[in-house]
Amino acid sequence: MIRSPQSHRTSFMLHPTDASSDRPNIRDHRRDGFTLVELLVVMSIIIVLMGLLFPTIPMIYRAVLRAKTQTVIKSLCLAANTYHGEYGKWPEPANDQDLVLTFNGLVNPVTGQKATTGQAASDNPRAIRFMEIQSKDVTIRTLGEQTPLALYDPWWMPYAYCFDNGKKGSYYLGPLQNGRPSNLQSWPDTTANDNQVPVPFKDDSSIKTVITEGYAFFSDGPDTRTGTGQSDPSSKNTTKAYEDDIRSWK
Repeated sequence: MIRSPQSHRTSFMLHPTDASSDRPNIRDHRRDGFTLVELLVVMSIIIVLMGLLFPTIPMIYRAVLRAKTQTVIKSLCLAANTYHGEYGKWPEPANDQDLVLTFNGLVNPVTGQKATTGQAASDNPRAIRFMEIQSKDVTIRTLGEQTPLALYDPWWMPYAYCFDNGKKGSYYLGPLQNGRPSNLQSWPDTTANDNQVPVPFKDDSSIKTVITEGYAFFSDGPDTRTGTGQSDPSSKNTTKAYEDDIRSWK
């Protein structure tokens, strides 16, 4: 009988040596979590960082709101230029509502209804949407549905406007009273189509008396005031009301 070559093979098995049992168990010496001292150190660092950060939060928030306002004003300028390119004239809104409807393609951002009569329909007969205006842009949070239709800045004052149309725009001297804009002022343009809009009030920041554009827009800023008076008349603060305005011109 011929034996299979596999019968001559010797099998080996490896067994752990006794020396392996003498090795230190690393896991036994590993601790979990933090000690009380380490936790106190981490908490102290967090408290210090929060103390450094909190004073800057209002500043950052104000900067964000100003940047948002500047973006809206740029959008208004673009809408005005596009409108002029389409119709060859400037719009003639009689009030803030007409301005919203004209630039938003005659659609009321709150109700979704489309205006078919009135000054806005006359200004924008093709119902072209020159600017996307949403419900939140025309609503004062504290007033809700009772908010008069206007395009409001982040401090709930309507954006001021004037066009080179020989008519008049408007602005508010402010401040907010009972959560509503106050001290509405007329902003007339005396001569149509001369590529000039008058500066609504004289201030120390510029010697300009006219704005060499076919339009002008501005926001009263965080103090909700504009004009030459003080930003906070009840205090010793001598900051002028116009100093925090955000404008379409310089």
